[in-house]
Amino acid sequence: MRPELVCLLAFLVGAIPFGLVIGKLKGIDLREKGSGNIGATNAMRQLGKPLGALVFVLDALKGGLPVFLAHRLALSPEWVVGAGFAAVFGHIYSPFVRFRGGKGVATALGVLLGLDWRVGLSAFGVFVVVVAVTDYISVGSIAAAVAQASLFWVLGDPPALKLFGAVVGVFVIVRHRSNIQRLLKGEESHFRKKPSSP
Repeated sequence: MRPELVCLLAFLVGAIPFGLVIGKLKGIDLREKGSGNIGATNAMRQLGKPLGALVFVLDALKGGLPVFLAHRLALSPEWVVGAGFAAVFGHIYSPFVRFRGGKGVATALGVLLGLDWRVGLSAFGVFVVVVAVTDYISVGSIAAAVAQASLFWVLGDPPALKLFGAVVGVFVIVRHRSNIQRLLKGEESHFRKKPSSP
């Protein structure tokens, strides 16, 4: 299989809006509820934690499977990373939802686990610890984005992987700019605490 085709496939797989599909099966359109995002965080809040966790796992698999395929086809590190980029950008800019997808955190985690499992597990560990301490998923996501970008350099990974870490780290942070604004205003939703009714 040609590497270009692998990247196209990765984009299309990444673009599958699992949060929207699972929500629709429950009669809920995530685009019209909560933050309006179709990712795992809003899914947890609107569909419940079990279904939200399912969305998280499926979104992570969207990133991991294309990278696994690229490895199996013995593609160069640059093309393996290209498949990872394609999956993440497919999730963020899904043509199936008018190019308004999720924030890319879970899908990027799947890619990280495929590129370097040490970076993936470490970034996920940072995410879990920061969320446990702050009770903000957005803060955990931003911390994990910074951590993974740094870890590629600390562990001496190839330049292509370092580039992935830097670019995706910036994208994840940019995608959380509205969360950052709410954090500064003290209006960000907690993970465990349900928002008060108006």
